[in-house]
Amino acid sequence: MFVNYFADDERSSPFNLAAARVIVAGWLIWKTMWYDWMTFVAVPFSLTPEFTWAIPPVMPGVVLTVEKWVLIGLLVAFALGYRIRATAGFGALLLAHLGTVRQIHITYGETQAMLIGVYFLLIYALFADADKLSLDGLRRTRTWTVSSLRDHLVSNGDSGDDGSEATDGYRLPALKWSLVVIAMIYFGAGVDKLFPDGPFGGFSAAYLGPEHLSRIVVVREVLYGWHIAIAPPLVEFPAAMTAAAVGTLVVELGLFVAVLAGISITPFVLGILGFQTAVLVMFGILFADTYPMLLTFLAWDRAYERVASGRQLDVVFDDRCYFCMRSLYPFSLLDVNGTIRFIPSSDAPDRYESREDVDFDQAMYAFDGGETHEGYHAFRELIRQFRFALPVVWVMRLPPVAAVGERVYRRVADSRGDRFTCRIDNR
Repeated sequence: MFVNYFADDERSSPFNLAAARVIVAGWLIWKTMWYDWMTFVAVPFSLTPEFTWAIPPVMPGVVLTVEKWVLIGLLVAFALGYRIRATAGFGALLLAHLGTVRQIHITYGETQAMLIGVYFLLIYALFADADKLSLDGLRRTRTWTVSSLRDHLVSNGDSGDDGSEATDGYRLPALKWSLVVIAMIYFGAGVDKLFPDGPFGGFSAAYLGPEHLSRIVVVREVLYGWHIAIAPPLVEFPAAMTAAAVGTLVVELGLFVAVLAGISITPFVLGILGFQTAVLVMFGILFADTYPMLLTFLAWDRAYERVASGRQLDVVFDDRCYFCMRSLYPFSLLDVNGTIRFIPSSDAPDRYESREDVDFDQAMYAFDGGETHEGYHAFRELIRQFRFALPVVWVMRLPPVAAVGERVYRRVADSRGDRFTCRIDNR
């Protein structure tokens, strides 16, 4: 269910990294867009005056607001996979600055999670070249030869970074090292519970006693008015409170051990998610950042395989057209089930080439059993293969959209030799 990328960071598809990148970007956009920096800087006191140096000296509210929206713009580009090294790198710097300023008045988990987001962005920037299912991945195909692109499509993605070398999978180091960082953070939280005065301050078993969690339940009940029926009665069961404390330590410390040992992390991740949900129910404390952070390690490719279309589709493309093959490149990466067979027009089987209603020099074709789809409609059928894009397919079926789409496709197809590289590689 959850993947231990430290044990093996290779997957048959780059889908997981793309999904994780979108989750991280969406999480940080959601987290930062609601901050009202004009009100924030108007607060006349500070909890941590040692961080006041981070406040801009001139028009701080305006500067911080501009930083926020620049950060959101960078995160949108990062989600699309556009210039990941730059968007994630500069985004990390802005997020670190905003998090430091936020620390002046808010010192608990909300601000700390922003700094964890900085780690995520820096790691993704460091390993940007490994992100294939992105706009950067598509841009990198500019350095590929026509024959390399053709070989990549025919092998349905089982090729190297230049399309020329066979490979069994895709390395995802960004997920590997971000998992290590998250596991270390939880391990540190567990150690801090046992050594509250630091590693040299001596061991303390106070956290394991029933009094610790019972005190939190009572305080939250009295001061914050979070009246949940199941919380106060649990105070009467010391064994239950001790079991909850021990279980928390097991999942926090165990995650890091499981990562390093190369065993399944699923029980520990589910334990952490369950623990955080229990904290919400019992204490009214929501650690909302935990969920997106841990969901980046879910086996999204396995879930996607189960909902992806099982329909077999043959796509015959012009293997002399560089632009045409680059357009098909993302589809080859999304085809996790291997249900699409890309066929060069120069090698089209007789059952397709002998048809009177096809002309491979004029358009791309998609063959779905006995049905033939040409040009714009072939692209629509190709997109239909991916069920998450069914709303796009529905729009493409609308008569006005289809009429415009057919004209655009025909115009591009007829002028592709003038506007794009369309040639046979002579190497």
